Amino acid sequence: MQYILIDKKIKPSIFSKRILKNSFYTGLALLFAGIITPLFNFIIARFFGQEVLGEFNIMISFCLIITIFVTNFFGSAGNKFLAEYRGKNSYNQFVYVLKIVIFGPIIILLLLNTILLIKWDYFSKNFSLPYELFIKIIFYIFFRSFYIIFRRIYYSVDLVSIYAKIEIISDIVLFLAIILVAFKGKTTLLLDCYIYGYATFVIISIILLLKNYQTITKNMSYLDNFNKNDIMKKFSHYGIVSMVGTVASTGTGYLSILVIGMYLSQSDAGLYSSVLAIVSILMFIPKLFTQVFLPEISNLFGAEKNKEITQLFYQTSKIMISLSAALCTIVYLISSDILNLFGEEFVKGSIILQLLLPSVFIRITSIPFVSFLSGTKYIIYPNIGGVIIFFVSLISWVILVPNYSLLGVAIGYTIGNITGVSYQILMAYLKIKSFANG
Repeated sequence: MQYILIDKKIKPSIFSKRILKNSFYTGLALLFAGIITPLFNFIIARFFGQEVLGEFNIMISFCLIITIFVTNFFGSAGNKFLAEYRGKNSYNQFVYVLKIVIFGPIIILLLLNTILLIKWDYFSKNFSLPYELFIKIIFYIFFRSFYIIFRRIYYSVDLVSIYAKIEIISDIVLFLAIILVAFKGKTTLLLDCYIYGYATFVIISIILLLKNYQTITKNMSYLDNFNKNDIMKKFSHYGIVSMVGTVASTGTGYLSILVIGMYLSQSDAGLYSSVLAIVSILMFIPKLFTQVFLPEISNLFGAEKNKEITQLFYQTSKIMISLSAALCTIVYLISSDILNLFGEEFVKGSIILQLLLPSVFIRITSIPFVSFLSGTKYIIYPNIGGVIIFFVSLISWVILVPNYSLLGVAIGYTIGNITGVSYQILMAYLKIKSFANG
């Protein structure tokens, strides 16, 4: 860090009003979006029991494994290049990328849903999915995908405050739907709650994006000639590399639920889901704060402000380490009390929660490291880390689950995350030095 400190031309703090504002609205959105999943699981556990909770989360995990392929290809690349071309004030490139981000997922989802329709008997039988809920699952996959896509778009065009308001409105709709379904005792309507919430988000997002389009693009310049093939090549390369790594790492969590559902029991899946409900609150921190720092770094990278990126990297690293340590320590000490909220039968999951906390700690700590790598020219390294997470977890499960059941699932997941994320942190630390000098 010495070469940063001696450069007196750099301001003491890189935190502009925009970053502080975006962080505030991200925190506000985090409060609502981060609570809704554990709240949903809490209500299912209290009203319907451990087995229904497990059955529902197996179905959700199956859907999410499908959506992460679409959202991480189009969403990650869109977030990167929309912010980068906005930083360069390049109208043509910006609009072209925006069209890819919106229309690309529609085409891919139509293909995926056609495959599901043709092979639904197979998927329903082998993954314990309710056969009669096919149409609802299709709607869930569609609206969940565009919920993520539009969320990434709003961050990339610096409309975080508007995103936060849409998030709050849609979460309130989802919460009211949950309460209504719970009191009616209709387990078949549980998936409808998410559909209503995500559909609300998508519809409002489209309306407000169109309303703010002129504001977003007013300072951009037209270019007479630009190479669409070159942009598509860059977009596809970034999207594929990002998708492989992120799907591997993120999909590991969803896959753990499917592993339990296939090889243990729905009751075990319910217990594990109650633990993941708590973990998801903490894991939403890296998800949302990455959406603040990634477009900011991409914007600075597009403007060739390497030293500002370096300073931002070091400042956020200190903050995230402190935040992660404080949160994980508190949750470790009160893990039993937290799970008791779901019901007495869920308290035995406290040891599972404690085993998962090291993975939460290192995930939150890695936010500035992964954002730096993904937002500049080192996207390959976060994704190699994601692949490491997947394969180390999978191998660990094969070894541990037969003898240790749920404990084996938790230990394998943690081993995979520590191994893969440590690799990402190491590569970011090595690259940041040469990057600042460049």
